[in-house]
Amino acid sequence: MASIPNLATCKKIGFIVPSSNTAVEPITNAIFQSLPHGTDIIPLFTRIGVKTVGTDESSTSQFSTDTMVAAAQLLGDAECSAILWNGTSGMWVGTGLEADRQLAKAMSDATGIPCSTTTLATVEALSKLGKPKLSIAVPYDEPLALKVSEFYAEIADYDFHVCGVARQEPTPASNLEIAKTSLPDVEKVVMRAAKMPHVRVVVPACTNWPAALITESVEAGTSAIVVDSVVVTVWQGLRMAGCDAVLPGWGKMSTLI
Repeated sequence: MASIPNLATCKKIGFIVPSSNTAVEPITNAIFQSLPHGTDIIPLFTRIGVKTVGTDESSTSQFSTDTMVAAAQLLGDAECSAILWNGTSGMWVGTGLEADRQLAKAMSDATGIPCSTTTLATVEALSKLGKPKLSIAVPYDEPLALKVSEFYAEIADYDFHVCGVARQEPTPASNLEIAKTSLPDVEKVVMRAAKMPHVRVVVPACTNWPAALITESVEAGTSAIVVDSVVVTVWQGLRMAGCDAVLPGWGKMSTLI
């Protein structure tokens, strides 16, 4: 029988997942299973309805604060030590970093539990890495990719320098199709971003794109550090829960900060 943490005593980190996302849970479970033996913590998940990824109102309205708070409250019922929105919508809905801060506060106020988001976790990691020159890798169309780039370029007080964006082409037709991207195809896009001039960090900005699985390969072939969306969300959750946030086998990021 497989060994699992003691369910009577273990800490729990809750993740809110887009309903059409099929990558977060298996990758997150794999990361938790790779933690050192004796790490007494488990991931829990709940979902919100997300069928489309885009900048139109029908897409952005899926991520309302009320929807997120209701999902966080469900995870709160399980007495999680931390709750995180495992999605990158904050990077492209066009409302800026402060909106994600307010979202995290609203979820925390409603649950009494520390809350965060993938976007906040990514910005935190980049800040701890010294606000490096970065590139972005995404499976999105050009308008959405531009939104992500503008998000980082326009964050006040951080002075991030975006060297460029690498996009997957042809663009997957739906969020479901994003997770089906072959690992060689994901690696080509992330590698292209990592090899852009002056880049120190590459940010694969999508929690439904299995870039976590090629992080170490990209880092071995370049001088870049990969800050993957799923990996950085787990890293942040572990820190919030008071656990060691070093993630062996999932890239250099957690060992450097």
